[in-house]
Amino acid sequence: MQKKLTGQLSSKELAELRKLKIVRKMLRELKKKGKSADIPICPNCKSARLIRLTSFRDLGYIGSFHPAYYCLECGWYGRNLTLMSNRDMKSAVLEDLHENFSELLEKKSSV
Repeated sequence: MQKKLTGQLSSKELAELRKLKIVRKMLRELKKKGKSADIPICPNCKSARLIRLTSFRDLGYIGSFHPAYYCLECGWYGRNLTLMSNRDMKSAVLEDLHENFSELLEKKSSV
């Protein structure tokens, strides 16, 4: 049986919304101070309480791997997550492109 949509949020959705509002408030305060930030958010419970796992002890592997994340609130574990940022979208995308693909951009401009 399908749930009827009443236009009201469930208690879980309200808790997630409160967490996101807290993070958004923190990002606004940082922006007022002139600092830009990207805060990782758990895709499951929308909490900002994540631990980054990168070492041999954390992951159980030797070598360099894409970091994994663990949520302290819901126990979610994974490598893909959501980021909240206080940067303007256009400048954020350009900064990320230059940061990650600077070698390719330099090669293309020299050709």
